[in-house]
Amino acid sequence: MVSKQPNFPFDMTGYTCFSIINCPVEQAIRLLKEYPDLCVAEDRVPFSFQIAVLPEDTRWTLLRWSRPGRFYDLMNLTMWLMGYRAGLGGENPIFVALPPIERTMEGVFLARPDYDNQFGDSMLGFWQNWSFDYTIPGENLRWIGENVFPQEYFFNSRGYSSTGFQLEWLSDLERISSWVECSIPMEK
Repeated sequence: MVSKQPNFPFDMTGYTCFSIINCPVEQAIRLLKEYPDLCVAEDRVPFSFQIAVLPEDTRWTLLRWSRPGRFYDLMNLTMWLMGYRAGLGGENPIFVALPPIERTMEGVFLARPDYDNQFGDSMLGFWQNWSFDYTIPGENLRWIGENVFPQEYFFNSRGYSSTGFQLEWLSDLERISSWVECSIPMEK
């Protein structure tokens, strides 16, 4: 039986959202602070993030969104963490959104860059058993199909080898005591 595709734009209310990148915290903070320069300067509101090194694997930096932002920003900022020159940013950004208890049945939301896209401007995602392609310029979402990508797919790198990131690492955030606060202006 085929289930109904989620409505787009997605309702991420209550979800705990993360942009995750394999680079040092200092680089992630620098890229986060530069991000508003890419965005429309109108209709902005302060947006807070908590940033920390992942204790299980210090190559990974977590950016926890204070609340879900616009879908465009959730995807674009995650992609932006790859950086724009050698030595700044990481190679394997991952977006993860964990559901609140009352929405557990919807499952985890996952996205990562489409490494096969020659323009480097799209993300592949998975939510509620549906896979999709999201092109950042034009904010275009195209459904690929139901259960096309297994969850492990989103933790693979450009060469399709495992990045080593494990979703379980996000289950007990209280163990991380080194969160750094950072706020930037973002479009409503």
